[in-house]
Amino acid sequence: MKISKIALRGFSPAHRGIKQVLGKLEAEVMQILWQQPGQAVSEVEALLRRKREIARTTVMTTLDRMHSKGYLTREKQGKAFVYSPRYSRVDFEREMAQEVLGALLGGLGEPLLSTFVELVGEDDGNLDRLEALIKARREGKKR
Repeated sequence: MKISKIALRGFSPAHRGIKQVLGKLEAEVMQILWQQPGQAVSEVEALLRRKREIARTTVMTTLDRMHSKGYLTREKQGKAFVYSPRYSRVDFEREMAQEVLGALLGGLGEPLLSTFVELVGEDDGNLDRLEALIKARREGKKR
C-alpha cells in the first residue's frame, strides 16, 4: 500500500512522532480518530475541547483539509460527515519513516548510512534489532 506523500509536506525534526509531519491540531485529530474512528465534527470538537478551547469552524475546516490531503476518509451519515483515518497508525508511521529516510538517502547516501549506524550503535538493543532486520531482508531476497 502506498500512501501519498505524508512526510514531505512539512517535516519538522524539532517535534516527536507524527507531530514531525502534522501540525499540533492535525496530530491531535489523528490521535482521536485512531482511538475512535467514525466521528462527526461535533464529536471530534467535544473530544478536543477536553484539552483546549476551539471553534467548531476550526474543527470543521481542519477535518475537511485533512480529508483533502488524503489523511482521512469521510462518509455522509444523515446531514453530517463522519470521519475516519485512511490509514492505521502503523501504516502512517511506516510510510512517514520511508519518505523521510528515502529523501535523505537519495541526497546523502553514504554519510546518511554511516551516521545512522553510529546513532543506532549507541544502543546495543537497537543495533541487535537492526542486525536482525538486515538478516531477515537478505534471507527474503535469496528466495
